[in-house]
Amino acid sequence: MAAGFFSAFLVTLAGPLIWAAHFLVAYSVNGVICARPAWQADWLGMAVSSWIICAGSGLALVGMALVLHRNRKRLPALGNPRFLPGLATALTLLSSLAVIWQTVPALMLPACR
Repeated sequence: MAAGFFSAFLVTLAGPLIWAAHFLVAYSVNGVICARPAWQADWLGMAVSSWIICAGSGLALVGMALVLHRNRKRLPALGNPRFLPGLATALTLLSSLAVIWQTVPALMLPACR
């Protein structure tokens, strides 16, 4: 019972957990690169930190989609069999929107200024 609960809990919260990791990495990368002027560089007209954030965003979105796709059918049916899969889907969609919302400034604004 405990292992099933923990597994369902992680699958349901996978989207927000991946978003939180993305949030931490994005701000850490930007902070570290901006704190060290020797590391600031441009590549194809955009700051390297912005490229790293965009790559991390892509990985986060793919990770969310994979976790949801692989585990959505495995969630246990409680009172309503569609509740946990629906909740996992809603949280993942909301978290993917947050990842995109967090990536847009990296594309539009100059880094470290």
